[in-house]
Amino acid sequence: MADDKNPKSPGTGVPPTGSTRPASPSNPAKTPAPPATTAPRNVPARPAAPSGSNVARPSAPASQTPGQGTPSPSGSGPARGVPERPSQPAPAKAGAPPAADATRGERARPTTPVEQKAPPVPEKDVAANEIVRELPEDVFGAFEELQQDANRVNEKLDPELEQAVGFTHFDSGSSQDNLVTVLMTRDDLHKLASQTLVRVKSKEDKRKYLGLVVRGPFAEPDAVSASSTIAVGVVVQGKKLTYTFDYHGRAEIEILGEELEGGKLVPPGRRPRPKSPVFLLDEAESERVLGMKGNLCLGMVVGYKNMEARFDPMDKSVLPRHTGIIGTTGGGKSTTVATLIHRAQKAGIATIVFDVEGEYTHVDKPTDDPAMGEALRRRKQQPEGVKELHIHHLMGRDSRNPRHRNLHPFALNFSSLSPYAISEILGLSEAQQERFHKAYDVTKLLLEELGIYPRTAEERQQVLELDELSTGYPRMTIQHLLDVVSTYIYSLSDEGKAETRSRSKSSSRKASSASESGEGAEAEEPVQPSIPPLYSEFKHHFGRVMGRVMAHASRNEISWKALASKLHSLRRLKLFDVGSAPGVDYGSMLTPGRVSVIDLSDTDSPQLNNLVIADILRGLQETQEARYQRASEQGQSVTPVLIIIEEAHEFLSASRISQMPVLFEQVARIAKRGRKRWLGLVFVTQLPQHLPSEVLGLLNNFIIHKITDSAVISRMQKTAGTIDESLWNKVSSLAPGQALVSFSSFTRPLMVAVDPAPVKRLLVE
Repeated sequence: MADDKNPKSPGTGVPPTGSTRPASPSNPAKTPAPPATTAPRNVPARPAAPSGSNVARPSAPASQTPGQGTPSPSGSGPARGVPERPSQPAPAKAGAPPAADATRGERARPTTPVEQKAPPVPEKDVAANEIVRELPEDVFGAFEELQQDANRVNEKLDPELEQAVGFTHFDSGSSQDNLVTVLMTRDDLHKLASQTLVRVKSKEDKRKYLGLVVRGPFAEPDAVSASSTIAVGVVVQGKKLTYTFDYHGRAEIEILGEELEGGKLVPPGRRPRPKSPVFLLDEAESERVLGMKGNLCLGMVVGYKNMEARFDPMDKSVLPRHTGIIGTTGGGKSTTVATLIHRAQKAGIATIVFDVEGEYTHVDKPTDDPAMGEALRRRKQQPEGVKELHIHHLMGRDSRNPRHRNLHPFALNFSSLSPYAISEILGLSEAQQERFHKAYDVTKLLLEELGIYPRTAEERQQVLELDELSTGYPRMTIQHLLDVVSTYIYSLSDEGKAETRSRSKSSSRKASSASESGEGAEAEEPVQPSIPPLYSEFKHHFGRVMGRVMAHASRNEISWKALASKLHSLRRLKLFDVGSAPGVDYGSMLTPGRVSVIDLSDTDSPQLNNLVIADILRGLQETQEARYQRASEQGQSVTPVLIIIEEAHEFLSASRISQMPVLFEQVARIAKRGRKRWLGLVFVTQLPQHLPSEVLGLLNNFIIHKITDSAVISRMQKTAGTIDESLWNKVSSLAPGQALVSFSSFTRPLMVAVDPAPVKRLLVE
């Protein structure tokens, strides 16, 4: 068989890259290559091909090869940029001796006159294991004719196809609904990055579809299977071999919908036909399709150069729909929260943060972290603190930022907590709960009898409308309740029982005397030295307190003492009704653009934190509802409110929910009613597996950072059903700062590189 020549491009004198062809495994070369002195001048001798390897083949000039880089119709064409080998060898010059086949170890044929005319190939341009041959001049004519034929065919092609980046493949037995395979040349492979939006034009049935790349792109060899022995061998021998097979790209696209006239997208009822061209959408159109609109930017969409993940803070389908920020420690949750605080403040949203570590008590200052500063510079942003930061902390507890100019100590009002929530938080037994509610009812009667509350007709109406599942009895303090419980304990003691009998006899004699004289009995009995001390407003009215206790008698002194012990422990926390300490000013917290951090870093008690969070949530909801009602009557809009709860698994864990159903019912009520009143909740946790399904069911938006636990990912898949499996597969390998973002305003979930936080935050271990 005549030896092939390596062509050179006309007028250039530079030979193009050679192609490759494997030697036959059944006839490996055994004869070593002849010495270099026997090879033609300026042309290295062809070495013997090792068993199972490829030898170089000539390639056509790049300017004369139609369809360069595309596979042959049979799928087994030559390597990249190489035309098919003709079935007959090209004619040689007259008198030229036949060449020996180098693959059989024979000598290279002598230099022909044509080869002597061709410019020599510098040895420095020839790789040590590459074979280069000159193309005879009489072959150029055949290539020129082939180029002319290709030009005539190209004139008839649809010019729109020049813009296509790939074509849909045939379906197979493993094809899935809404997933279509797209094949592309290696030159177009880089254009179809993950999450790229495409338009598929099914010309056969004249339909258009919008899709998104969800898998790939993958590179596959043209001529052989990627798992074949020869393909594996070529890659493994990469140190010795400079050639490879030509390859193409394959990607899977998810069909988002069929595109109708006017750009309307409807659920697809069909699939694109095979060999339908696929076109990239530019970023402007991609933003429109994906729903990237609004002035609140979360970060950059992965797969695009300039597309930002934006949403409208005044869109009721986003912030008031409640959000979960989830991920393992170090995944970037805190940075996301800090960025969200900064963006929300600039958008005029009232932001409240329950900060159990004091991490966000310095967000009014720009970040001083070098890595964060460098990341901001890459995004062309500047370090910047938030305006209007106010820090609230419990009276008697310290703040992580004790010198802040807007520091507000506060105490809770016992009267604002539901008695049912208190009994749950204290962990009372069934017997203790029965006595707690009895004491609570007696305290209410005494407040009314003594004219403490209610005093006016309006207050009496409030009492009738009171819902004790959500709030407590107005003006009641924990000391009022403790005085009643102490009186019950005294009434059950031996001394108290004697006092009760004596008081009963005295009351009978006085009633008889009053009946005879026609005068009423005295309002109060003289205070006896044996009565227990009372510390509330009841201390001057022990007789009435004792009378109410006797009218609602009870037994079992041990249960009353256990209840008193727990109430005393709660009072010693100095959480309720502390001297002149003011309560929480909910109205100021709801000021537009204000950031209020509830610093709970000095409590060291999840139980105490839960009391604070539950009470402040209730107060915020009531205040926001009143403002919403007032704004609706005046035809105005209400200020949006964003409430961020850090370590949400401590507040609403599955174990706590089972023990505190009333507390959870309060949160659920706030979540449901808050959606219509522009009050949105954000739950932040690294342990989503501890959150019950009832809590996760309240969430509509998700920002999911890295999660490595497959069981947690599986559970989250069931909760966030709008996120497809291809994105879930990436969650375990997300880099810090990357997140899977699913917002109600987005057409589909997206991978986002969250912006670095421009504010300062404390790095808490």
